[in-house]
Amino acid sequence: MSPPVCGLAPRFVLAAWVGLSWLGLPAAAHATERRHVDVRTGRLEVPVDELVAAIRRKDRAEIGRVAEQVGPARLAQGLRRSDSPAVMAALTGIALLPGRVRLIGPVTELVVTGDAPLAATAAHTLGEILAVTTIELDEWEVPPDVVEAGCVVLRGAATAPQNPTAVRLAALNALGDAAGVCGPTPELAALLRDPTNTVRRAVALVLRPQQLLATGGFAAGTRDIDKSVASASVAAVCELSALPRNGGLAIKGGAREPIWEQTRQIARRLVVASDTPAEDAVQMLDCLDPTLATDRQILEGLRARRRTPLGDRAGDIANQAQGRARP
Repeated sequence: MSPPVCGLAPRFVLAAWVGLSWLGLPAAAHATERRHVDVRTGRLEVPVDELVAAIRRKDRAEIGRVAEQVGPARLAQGLRRSDSPAVMAALTGIALLPGRVRLIGPVTELVVTGDAPLAATAAHTLGEILAVTTIELDEWEVPPDVVEAGCVVLRGAATAPQNPTAVRLAALNALGDAAGVCGPTPELAALLRDPTNTVRRAVALVLRPQQLLATGGFAAGTRDIDKSVASASVAAVCELSALPRNGGLAIKGGAREPIWEQTRQIARRLVVASDTPAEDAVQMLDCLDPTLATDRQILEGLRARRRTPLGDRAGDIANQAQGRARP
């Protein structure tokens, strides 16, 4: 999952902007309200509509400034507005706010809306909000049942076959972001057999390798007819193979041994294929054994791709193997 930039993941800004475009927002966004001083509180009130313009300009710093000026209470009110662009803007602003975990409930409600762009954006926002630790949730005194309700709604959005694919993928990505508080469940593992290729790949990327290996159908994922699904599945198993034998999570013997060997063989083929996603290929390198001549030859060939993640990682593995071989 991409790390946040200025508190907001770039893919989320893009998703919000695309959502606004999908909803037909005019090219020149003008706020329908004006800034004014609240006569009761004496504070300057910034209209939620200003967030729409900031998102249209794709200026993350400006989005953050405007969101803080609007404040959490009025952003929450913005989620109940009838005009979808303003709701989209409020969701984007909420993802930037300190203490945004207080708004889990209102955002969760929008994930089940019948409006696909809004549901997808709400799922993205909920993933951003839930990308926290339990300590942070305790600090803000967020009730556990509110958090669990958010996780349940995301799982439901991901697994419902009648949902648009964009909503299902957004929910899966959100569950990946929220992995620290939303634990895996059997219905997610069942999506490894989903008829939609992009959904199967997303599941292979979101669920942790230990969880995937424990499911009955994961080994078949490495032989999926869709190459992007197979490469994601192989990469996940290779990631697990590199883990230390800690608590029985990375068992490399017994009945599971054929899985490891079959995965290594597939990894050797896919890691050098030009159409294998780079992020998958980098993880597949963990399946290679630099003490074997064939694998060492693959590593040496890949390290020639200088200043690329794949070439750098291949060089590191080859160098470490040479260091261990010295007396």
